[in-house]
Amino acid sequence: MKTIAIVSQKGGVGKTTTAIELGFAAHLVGLAVAIIDLDPQGTAAKWGDRRETDGPSVIGGQASRLSIILDTARENGADLVIIDTPPSAEAIALQAVKVSDYVLIPTRAGGFDIEAIQTTLEMADFAKRPASVLINSIPTNRLHLGLTTLAGLQERGFSVAPIMWMERAAFADLGADGLPALERDPESKASHEVIDLFEWLCVQVGLTPSPLEDKDTKNLSRKVA
Repeated sequence: MKTIAIVSQKGGVGKTTTAIELGFAAHLVGLAVAIIDLDPQGTAAKWGDRRETDGPSVIGGQASRLSIILDTARENGADLVIIDTPPSAEAIALQAVKVSDYVLIPTRAGGFDIEAIQTTLEMADFAKRPASVLINSIPTNRLHLGLTTLAGLQERGFSVAPIMWMERAAFADLGADGLPALERDPESKASHEVIDLFEWLCVQVGLTPSPLEDKDTKNLSRKVA
């Protein structure tokens, strides 16, 4: 079982959206996946409760029970666990980082958001866990801002995911109707960004999922391998 923690001390950077989109992608390729929602707001858990169709398991829980939840997930045959963490909760974030195989740190392309990732990177370094920054929610008419942010982070020696997520309507609409990008439109630009990030993360943690089945995604033209 592999575990990925989605962590950032800054709020509003897309942690829950990232967890759900990646969890749904993992589910589509046949992985037994669980999303653990440690945020007291329970956004991911409420999303799971509202689901009327098949998808990843979503477990709401307290950080104090994280090890028990992970043991249960392992015993139930989970291949991948994604941990969604709250902002401004350093103790919870550190606990999630310590039990993870990989840490993904979403950030918007902006000065205040970039500075906020330093604490999370220090946590990962302290826990000796690999971590990368995901540059997220880049306005589609300002790609240069994302590229500049990417170059700046790399110059500072930070590991950065080679895939950036733009500010897509599909990601924003997830909160409205609960449909992940791959379920809404598998051929959309948002879906391609999810697939690319998911493929890259699989390499980082050593997962080899099976190809997507066309019957599960209707007219999906790309397959995650």
